[in-house]
Amino acid sequence: MSGRQDDSGTVLIVTRRLDDHMDLIEPELAARGTRVARLNTEQYVQDHTLVRFRADGGRASAVLQIDGEELAAGDVGAVLYRRLHIPTAPGVPEGPARELAESELRAALEGSLLSLDVHWLNHPHSMRLARHKLLQLTLATDEGLTVPDSLVTSDPAEIRSLFRSWNGRMIAKLVGGQVVARSVDEQHLVYTTLLEEADLLDDGALAACPAMYQRLVEKAFELRVTVVGDQLFTCHIDSQSAPDGTIDWRRASEVDLAAYELEPDAARMCLALTRRLGLQFAGIDLIVTPEGETVFLELNAAGTWAWVQDATGLPIAAAIADNLVAGAQRVLEQRLHASA
Repeated sequence: MSGRQDDSGTVLIVTRRLDDHMDLIEPELAARGTRVARLNTEQYVQDHTLVRFRADGGRASAVLQIDGEELAAGDVGAVLYRRLHIPTAPGVPEGPARELAESELRAALEGSLLSLDVHWLNHPHSMRLARHKLLQLTLATDEGLTVPDSLVTSDPAEIRSLFRSWNGRMIAKLVGGQVVARSVDEQHLVYTTLLEEADLLDDGALAACPAMYQRLVEKAFELRVTVVGDQLFTCHIDSQSAPDGTIDWRRASEVDLAAYELEPDAARMCLALTRRLGLQFAGIDLIVTPEGETVFLELNAAGTWAWVQDATGLPIAAAIADNLVAGAQRVLEQRLHASA
């Protein structure tokens, strides 16, 4: 690709300052001659980074100011939406006043972004929808994917009864997923856990909130499928060779990774699930059993993928850049057609 500037508009990246994925994405966009503006959202209302929204004369539009440079809504062709982090409201004492100020900061920034008529990877509304694991399981079964036997409940008696009926082969996991903290030091990571009978003795703990309980699925290996548009990039995870990663491979100190060719029916179903959720990008976790059956675990609309590319050489960053450039070009063509 040449380094010339194309005419499809700017790709806006919404993320945080510490995002190693952007070290892979930005050079790919630069190689395609694409103008890039990066909004590190923790700099919002700091470092000359602001938003303005104006409606007058029958027109409404947003203007972003990033590091002192203005970016008009009409100049943006595509948005790579990674994550939003609203900083502490400056100069506002802790308490209700700060909570209100930070709510207003979020409303102004989110509202301005949502007003952009652009190609999204992914749209914030689709990302929020995709966070719901129970919806994921429902849609996955609709599309023909096998899912683990599951129960979401906070009834201690029901949990213990299920544990016995599954002969103690039960795991517990979060219903809603991880909650992103303000800082790495405050982050609390909850792993998938194989339960023991002693874990189910405290009624108060079991009843405190619902959890997802699933029958343990025997694994030959695991897969991470990264979906970008109509392309799928599959990573083989040899979790069962890592003693500390057999239940949740993220616990493993080391695990072997390799590129993998996903079986066509599973690929079709993964792509269909991603489309049902309105996503251009997704990370999908699968198990392959010793009998060769593929089992869906969950989907992450903001899943990490740099580790997959680094380990396998799969060109995920290039696919994301191509998706953004093509989407921005379609938006430009639609605008030109509408103004003709």
